[in-house]
Amino acid sequence: MIEETARVTQVRGELIDVESVVKSGCSSCQQVDTCGSGQIAKGLGTRRMKLTLTSTLDLNVGDEVVIALPENNLLGAAMQVYILPLLGLLVFGAISQLLLVQKWQWHEIYGLVISLLGGVGGFYLARRLQSQPHRQQALEVKILRKCDKKAHSQAIPINIRN
Repeated sequence: MIEETARVTQVRGELIDVESVVKSGCSSCQQVDTCGSGQIAKGLGTRRMKLTLTSTLDLNVGDEVVIALPENNLLGAAMQVYILPLLGLLVFGAISQLLLVQKWQWHEIYGLVISLLGGVGGFYLARRLQSQPHRQQALEVKILRKCDKKAHSQAIPINIRN
């Protein structure tokens, strides 16, 4: 599970509005002041992600919760969205090159157009597969648990020796 901490902003029965700060991958290392990517991340400011989720937990406004997304489902969806158009492009391109251009001596532009149509067809196939209700439910963000306030408020001492 890919987990993130979010703050509850509104509670309406089982509908819970949460807000999370979108973190840049380059804003937390020690080189943030001298790194170009870190400077860009600092210049863009913080972005917030707002979601409306359902939960039966007893939550109040201001509570910290852990939200999660199943990583296997996300990776499978990403693979379909990237691989199917590429496969369509390559398979249709190879078939059109072999049949149209080499065997029947058609102009190469026809092979190119059919190859592009294969890529577009792969994209629509991926879109159709991902729009199925069971796949969309598998990619829903869920509230896992309420964060313990004591764990967030306690500082952990770190001894640094040179």
